[in-house]
Amino acid sequence: MLSKRLSTIGLLLLALLLTGCGGSIITDLYVQDIFETLEGLEEPLLTSTTITVESPGDEYNDQLIELLEKSFRDVRNARTTSQDYSSYVVVDAKVPILMLEDFEQFWNGDDAVAIFVVDMEDGTAGLGLGLNSDKLDVLFNAFAEQMWEAASIEDFTFTVKLYNDAREPVFTYLQGVYANGTPIAYEEVFEMERRDSMEILLGDVARDYAYREGLVIIGVIE
Repeated sequence: MLSKRLSTIGLLLLALLLTGCGGSIITDLYVQDIFETLEGLEEPLLTSTTITVESPGDEYNDQLIELLEKSFRDVRNARTTSQDYSSYVVVDAKVPILMLEDFEQFWNGDDAVAIFVVDMEDGTAGLGLGLNSDKLDVLFNAFAEQMWEAASIEDFTFTVKLYNDAREPVFTYLQGVYANGTPIAYEEVFEMERRDSMEILLGDVARDYAYREGLVIIGVIE
């Protein structure tokens, strides 16, 4: 009986110590890169992403940056910021832009996040966000083991910032995401003039689907 009570107390203490670690991953995506990828490239293009993770304390920041360096490419420009009385570590990194045919390579590779381009064979391109749950789980487990910070996919948000750097307007079809903060339940089309930008935020369902299946389609570009 005493052993059982001690185990219960231990679990309660562990729950108190694992305070929770959240953040965001915001990835830049340019229209020209989408269509260049469709044309076929020997090596995939890399695009910039900004990763923000809540810090458990200044003494852990270097350790947190090291963990991010193991999970993402070309991590640099580490810095801290404050928001709502919490401190965050922010880094810039790179993620690949891949064709759908490269999905298995992504799943068996070292990247935790990727952008996917799908050739729709009608002059349009599907856009997808890939999440490698195996790689993300390694990162989340490291938070818990090394910094006593519980983390899961539910604690993170994923955003794609789409930029129209083409010479002509493009049309973006979206469904089941947030476009510039507006929830899009049913398919809507947005005209993006040259140099326009749009923030596409995954909702909980789309994020969790990408985590479970490895990939979710977030829109179509025409």
